[in-house]
Amino acid sequence: MDIKKSSSRAVVLLLLSLACVSLMLPSLAQSNIESDYLNIDVKIHDGYAITTIEEKLDNVNNASVTDKFQFLIPDGAFMSAFSMTIDGEEYQADILENEEAQQKFEEAVSSGRTAGLLETRDTELFSYSLNFEANQSIIVKLTYEQALTRTMDEYEYLQYLRSNHEVEDLSVTVDISSSTDILSVDTPGFDADITYPTTDSAKVEYTSKGLPGSNLNIVFSTENTDADGEMLFYEMNGTGYFMHVFSPTADELGTSPLNKDIIFVIDKSGSMSGFKIEQVKVAFSSIIDDLPEDDNFNVVFFDDDVDPQSSVIMSATETNKNNSASQVLDTYASGGTNINDALVEAIEMFGVESENVPIVVFLTDGEPTEGITSTALIRRNVLDANDVDAAIFTIAFGSENNYDFNFLQALSLENKGIAVYFEENSEASEGISDFYDTISTPLVTDLVFSYDEGTNVVLTGKDHLFVGSETIILGNYDEDATTVIAMADGDTRNGEYVSDHAFSVQTSDENSFVPRLWAYNTIRNKLDMMKVEGETDELISEVTALSLEYGFVTPYTSFFVEIPQAEEPEYDSDSVEYEVEEAMEVPTASYDDAMVAETVEEEEIVDSMPVEESVDGYAEEDSPGFSLMLALSMFGLGMIAFRHRKE
Repeated sequence: MDIKKSSSRAVVLLLLSLACVSLMLPSLAQSNIESDYLNIDVKIHDGYAITTIEEKLDNVNNASVTDKFQFLIPDGAFMSAFSMTIDGEEYQADILENEEAQQKFEEAVSSGRTAGLLETRDTELFSYSLNFEANQSIIVKLTYEQALTRTMDEYEYLQYLRSNHEVEDLSVTVDISSSTDILSVDTPGFDADITYPTTDSAKVEYTSKGLPGSNLNIVFSTENTDADGEMLFYEMNGTGYFMHVFSPTADELGTSPLNKDIIFVIDKSGSMSGFKIEQVKVAFSSIIDDLPEDDNFNVVFFDDDVDPQSSVIMSATETNKNNSASQVLDTYASGGTNINDALVEAIEMFGVESENVPIVVFLTDGEPTEGITSTALIRRNVLDANDVDAAIFTIAFGSENNYDFNFLQALSLENKGIAVYFEENSEASEGISDFYDTISTPLVTDLVFSYDEGTNVVLTGKDHLFVGSETIILGNYDEDATTVIAMADGDTRNGEYVSDHAFSVQTSDENSFVPRLWAYNTIRNKLDMMKVEGETDELISEVTALSLEYGFVTPYTSFFVEIPQAEEPEYDSDSVEYEVEEAMEVPTASYDDAMVAETVEEEEIVDSMPVEESVDGYAEEDSPGFSLMLALSMFGLGMIAFRHRKE
């Protein structure tokens, strides 16, 4: 046999063997994913926003890598689509239960296939993992949906512009449309291009080279609906869906805002010292100074103990307001955090005979450390003490690692309020003041809606309607219905408010978002119920079923996408077997010498091989046949060395 031909065949066999070995070893390259562009496209119709984020990512490594990307979405938004585009082909993700999605992704990674997993980390932080092949480009597309909240006659859309990798080309386009006229659009702090194609539409465009130093806020206002509101209809799969928007003005209701009894319960424990307590002083001294004279109020500071300005609630005279503002400005932070006693004592100050609206504004930066520290017991004690049905609005301040936001949310939800949080920064005092403005002027309280044709009705927002805000109610109706009668009942300054209005059922393709908005808010309400009642099997099952049906990522569901495996070329098994047999025909006289030399070379190769840790916790599985393939490879080298000696 020709020695050169035989040697070349041995080399072919050796390379095939090493190729098989390389497939079974973890990637040795460090992750180095680059971004070509980041495009953000937003569609907002009647306050419902659908945001699509598209980014092209390049793996510049000569080996496959798994990388993880994290991103923020606004509080209350749900992920609703995830796809990857490779070589012009888009692959849509499937919504699966978490365990199944995780298992499929791990199987794909261990097999070296391109796949993606998108899951939630908390209410705002999401992450997705991608397994890139060598030198591969992937276009990732993410979509999330949210219902914007109308406060002080304005909607605000927040787009986080942060990334855990460098972005060189950013483009943001926002299309706004409304059933009523759009009055104004603003982008505070951003030099964006704003146009108004029609009276009921607007467009915002923003581009930059790289990410800016702040997030994008878009604030816009629209014309109010009439006193009875507006109702949108859509039918899908034999079921009717309606969306009732209720946002009357004081003039339309023929009344004025209600007076309130308001108590500010403010944490001044040691962790509030420094910048945080200074921000609190600025915000609350201004809030107290602006209280209407017909309101009643009190200020309750707490640390280990409870320190109210007065033992009873006070009228908002100039003297009382000045004294309170001075006390706020002179306070200092020290001690522990006695939440239970502070809230119970504050609630007991409300008079049952008062006709004013009772409200508690509660601010804290930490968990209870003094007195009763059981959050379950604190919730029970506050609920038991709240005979006047006071609404508790909670402000969590500072790092989320220091307070239990689930506890604060549950505390507010079961007491007719909501919980919000603010980071510790220079804009905190303004944010706290702005939030207070949204709850400072109650217009209708204890608002209840009912519908003659309505089923599975879900209410967004609060039981109270404040000036400049709106209430959105969603539900199902029989698709044969021609009208839906809406009935509203509540309390105003002038007494009981009662209305009913018959809306004619008129479906429109523009309202195709309504079923998803219904599902979105139904899921949110059930998640809120979990914060109050706990994660019962029934609630988990209901949330999971709705999430799978409508394609939302929740704490119980994830998106998984995998690129189909390309068919591998077929090899002539007889030819390969012949090469193996031929390579094994080594003269025994020289076999020992060849293997001695080969052993030395093998040790050098193994010693020089770097050790790689698994990427993001996805460990490489041991591959069967490794020893055999390595032995064949080394054996091939030994044969080459022997044949060259013979030459």
